[in-house]
Amino acid sequence: MPEQENDHNSSLTVQINASVALKLAKIGEDHYPGTSSGPIYGFDEKESSVINISHIMSFPGQHTSGDDVFNTRSSNVKFQNDFLSKLRESKIGAKLLGWYVTCTNGKHIRQTVIESVLHLQENNRKENADNTPVLILVYDPSKALDSLLSLKVLKLSDAFLNTWNSEARFVARNLIDNRLSYKNIFEEVPAEIKNSHLTNLKVQELDLSNTYGDDLELNSNYLKSTVQNVEQLTEAIDNFNHNLGNFNYFQRSLSREVTKVNQWKLRTKQENIDKLKADPSATVTEPDWKTQFKLPQVPSKYENLVASGLVNSYSTNLEVAGSVEHGKTSGVKESLDL
Repeated sequence: MPEQENDHNSSLTVQINASVALKLAKIGEDHYPGTSSGPIYGFDEKESSVINISHIMSFPGQHTSGDDVFNTRSSNVKFQNDFLSKLRESKIGAKLLGWYVTCTNGKHIRQTVIESVLHLQENNRKENADNTPVLILVYDPSKALDSLLSLKVLKLSDAFLNTWNSEARFVARNLIDNRLSYKNIFEEVPAEIKNSHLTNLKVQELDLSNTYGDDLELNSNYLKSTVQNVEQLTEAIDNFNHNLGNFNYFQRSLSREVTKVNQWKLRTKQENIDKLKADPSATVTEPDWKTQFKLPQVPSKYENLVASGLVNSYSTNLEVAGSVEHGKTSGVKESLDL
């Protein structure tokens, strides 16, 4: 990746229109505990390295489980292109910036998401000479149960892009050289919510008094979100173990083949020694073992990288949620003077 492009990306900041944040919170609430996704549109100011997210839309017919959280169906591609055409017809010069995902934190780490980002970035670069990174806007509605806002903007890290664009791709040596791990598949872009006077007026109209009763209930939503997180963690661990089993099978196969190669080398060497003993003037050759044996292909660590990222995110979710609930429990205990 060119140095100029890296410098441009490293200084990026994102402004999210307050109307987008409010709409995203509503979408997340409507689909929770399921998931939702859709395109995000806006503008990029290359001179100031600022990207403004101005519009979002939900894909029709949302899926709520597995990799379908961010599906790449042709109908979705048509939907996002049709909406972009309407924006341009309305003299709004917005462009497709990427996609949003409302989900439990970490569930956005999917191959479908990663490959969609890569495909759009490649198209932008080839067709428009545009090197602006494609963004993923992630909103976790489960945090809203504790009156927290979990909203972040992500892009694929330079370490991941360098690995993807290299010839060796996701073999272990290449991951080490590019310093890529499950922790830095994505990197967060600094973001701020840009408010407007119209949004302020809308917020002032909201009647929050009828929601206080729910906040006083002792039966919180913590258990529901924790159960969901544990189920997702279990699924992620199963996928990780499946990939780990494939790597273990490769290691066993490689070990068997290496043993055969070494035995063949020893046998060939002994045959040459015997041949020279019988005829010291005889010509002996040492054939290349690669013509006799074919070692198993080194598996890609791409799927393992994604699965590891999911396990790490879900584990972090449980750790954070447990710390919050522990703090609440300790506070209640102290106030009751038990």
